[in-house]
Amino acid sequence: MIEAVLFDGDQTLWDFERVMRDALVAVVQDLRAALPCPFTATLRWEDLEADRTVVGDEWAGREYNLARLRVLGFARTLARLREAEGLREDRSDEELARELARSYFEHRDRDPALFDDTLPCLQALRAEGRYRIGLLSNGSRLPETVGLAGYFEAVVFAQDHLVAKPEKGIFKVVERELSVRPSCCVLVGDHVVNDVSGAKQAGWSAVWLDRPGDGLALFEQVATGDRRPDAVVTTLDDLPAALDALDR
Repeated sequence: MIEAVLFDGDQTLWDFERVMRDALVAVVQDLRAALPCPFTATLRWEDLEADRTVVGDEWAGREYNLARLRVLGFARTLARLREAEGLREDRSDEELARELARSYFEHRDRDPALFDDTLPCLQALRAEGRYRIGLLSNGSRLPETVGLAGYFEAVVFAQDHLVAKPEKGIFKVVERELSVRPSCCVLVGDHVVNDVSGAKQAGWSAVWLDRPGDGLALFEQVATGDRRPDAVVTTLDDLPAALDALDR
């Protein structure tokens, strides 16, 4: 019997890719104003995200705080700028990287970017009163910043517990907070590995939100082992019925 329904955040409840892109575009403009040069003139938001990916890989398993990782990503961009322009290192770059990170998060949280089906789904589940609802995210967007205050009984962020999906430990945090067994939990998310495989290896049920409609053929190219989702939906509008079917 399903007791708890946990949701992933990014690309499940809100369009993180859009707000990330828009925030990084704004940071590019900030950087061009702070350090006008050929390097910044041709800098793209994709370059900033590539630097963030590199430092994320370098610090994997050691740093979970996403704000600090953003600062490190921007610091890497500034280091590449100085190398490209033949400039000496400047300690002021440390403060500039922090300023860029503050700008990034400010711009990111201006737009809730909720998908059209998010609120209707959460409202429907809350009205039913059958499930305890929570947020389980490797991200850091607070529910209250996107208009979702009061919807979640549990809010679990990887950075607060130093363990991230798909690791089993983060699922155990939810089980402790809600005092529920793994077999009574289901995770709804878009990510094949983090959400579906992670939930299944933790003993949870998993609903894959396949918004693009890629289908299980793509899923099987990425997933490992016997970790197929228990249900697949292309919109959260179909989630209540999918949960009802799983709960029979």
